[in-house]
Amino acid sequence: MNIVVDSALLAEALEDASKAISAKNIMPILGCFLIEANNEGLTVTGTDDRATIQSYIFDEHVQIERSGKVVLPELFLKMLKKLSGDVRIESKDGMNVIITSRNKEIEMAGLDPEEFPLPPSINDNEYIEITGKDLKGLFKKAIFAADIDGKGMPILTGANVYLKTGKIGMEATNRHRLSKTEKEIESGDFGSAVIEARGLVELQKIITDKDDVQFGFSKGKDDRVVYAFARTERFTFYSRVLEGEYPDIHQMVIVPDSGTRIEINKQEFLESVELIYTLAKEEKNNMVRLNLTEKEINIRGKGKQTGKASESIVPIKFTGQELTVSLNSKYAMDALKALDGEKVTLVFAGKMKSIFILSNEDNQSVHIVQPYRTVD
Repeated sequence: MNIVVDSALLAEALEDASKAISAKNIMPILGCFLIEANNEGLTVTGTDDRATIQSYIFDEHVQIERSGKVVLPELFLKMLKKLSGDVRIESKDGMNVIITSRNKEIEMAGLDPEEFPLPPSINDNEYIEITGKDLKGLFKKAIFAADIDGKGMPILTGANVYLKTGKIGMEATNRHRLSKTEKEIESGDFGSAVIEARGLVELQKIITDKDDVQFGFSKGKDDRVVYAFARTERFTFYSRVLEGEYPDIHQMVIVPDSGTRIEINKQEFLESVELIYTLAKEEKNNMVRLNLTEKEINIRGKGKQTGKASESIVPIKFTGQELTVSLNSKYAMDALKALDGEKVTLVFAGKMKSIFILSNEDNQSVHIVQPYRTVD
């Protein structure tokens, strides 16, 4: 392989592909990039045992003097960021690579390209077309609630994504909190799949608002979804789906008609919870306590050794019974940050029942936090 390409353009492609590379690789080659050059341009691939990202540089932006492919370690990206302008990347044997830029020359040892895992072969006829802005908005409203660190059931490390006639929906839970969001969109009834939330977080980072995205499922012979994919002009993202049954949350997200309902200013409430969280995060469960009355909402918390704090805000509207509840301040903050609009509504069906956090501007999203059982 022998190519000349702008270093910043290649670094951007490598940066996108790197989102699929795990920090804990089961094989050394999974900590590397595959760079392929042909008459259509460059394809840069990063992969682990679950997700793959291919990033593209088209032929008009790269000078290809000899086609070929090389596998280089992640260190190549760090080195490339220290260069500027055009760089030449040359490999005669497919392994060792010489990178030259002006008066700089770097020689790097690569791995055998034939050992790099092939990207998945997918059936790509079941997908929706959606803007990058809208898809990122759905991710923002749901995937944070998944058990990303994998401390519970493996299936909960993913977000359940469904493509039904006329809509796309996402739901995620770690059993202590839950988020669900939907958007009306032109879609067939393509089914659902549980996609690893960590991969969706990385996908969210490389999608831009102006991207036109094809997002869909690839099914096997038994009509079950095997891969999910997202495709733009700049990249293709593939993710193997998680196996198992996702919990049925449909009854859980029905907002109760009775109970206590409180409308508040979102930013004011968020800033108050963030203040208390500064202390509460010293405790294992990040607990804050809310005293809810018609005249005020008092928020208080304490640290292990550093002291305690409280703040009060005035509700815009209040209906129902006064009560006191305790909850995880981090979970409340995450839900508030995911909501659109200036006002939110808190719904309490009872002291030890689910707490609903709703946007006044988005009736297709529901966020739930479970309260803590405490001794008054």
